Amino acid sequence: MHRPLSIALLLSAALPALADLPQPQGHVLLTLGGAVSETNLPARGENDGGLLGYLEVTHDGAAGFDAAMLDGLEQLEITIPYGPPGNERDYRFSGPLLSDVMTMAGAEGKTALPMALDGYQAAIDWNSITTHKPIIATHSDGAPMGIGGYGPAMIVFPPTENVDQSAKQAAQQVWAIAYIAVE
Repeated sequence: MHRPLSIALLLSAALPALADLPQPQGHVLLTLGGAVSETNLPARGENDGGLLGYLEVTHDGAAGFDAAMLDGLEQLEITIPYGPPGNERDYRFSGPLLSDVMTMAGAEGKTALPMALDGYQAAIDWNSITTHKPIIATHSDGAPMGIGGYGPAMIVFPPTENVDQSAKQAAQQVWAIAYIAVE
């Protein structure tokens, strides 16, 4: 009598639960995988293909965010000079705080490793995330960022007068991201 219940509990403990994080209704723009406790996407293996397959991303379940989910969070705006050397201009980036997205994914207190579509990856520790308040920009100058530019999303830090901090953040300001590993 208790045996079927025990097997069901054992099986449910072995599989990552799709938690209270809402299901994306549109195309997933950003996926957080690794040390996340809130998931709404199933596990991916080595041969699952697509962009994340090309980037060799695997996970046991992940937090996927579509445009509506990201737009539904408090939006902040940061204006910074950006662009290729010698051709910079001021961009007005907007999007939610990286810390808010990580908290929704159950990754509060962890390190974010945003990965660009070309595989470039940087590490941003939780102390930097809460102290310097970078955003996950999804819009530039009021328009959604598309693939082929800086989108679909980009890590953007507010400007700082600290030269050393600015140089460190420049390397962490990853553009064209669709995946953030969490450790």
